[in-house]
Amino acid sequence: MPKRQNPFADIPPITDFESCQKARPLILQRLGDVIGVWRGCENRACIRARSCRRGDGACLTAFMQAVPDEERRLFRYALEHRSSGLEPGEAFERAQARVAEEIARFGE
Repeated sequence: MPKRQNPFADIPPITDFESCQKARPLILQRLGDVIGVWRGCENRACIRARSCRRGDGACLTAFMQAVPDEERRLFRYALEHRSSGLEPGEAFERAQARVAEEIARFGE
């Protein structure tokens, strides 16, 4: 089985504000590709390329706004757990538990 390639590996490191601004469009585009926002895009170039062709993050922003709050929180918490070093399965399970606890405690 071939090793999975990191879609963010070729993005230059962020060291200051200017480098962050240069990397931002690439990061938004790659994140949109990982999630697959091009599937619901009306831009034909995105559909043909099976990849986000915009660098302004509008597609990803629209997608995230359309996602229910519960799923947005699940996504956020899973990313937080992954960035703290957990394996994907465990990160997702902990994220699910946290969202379920919040719903039980505070409601939707």
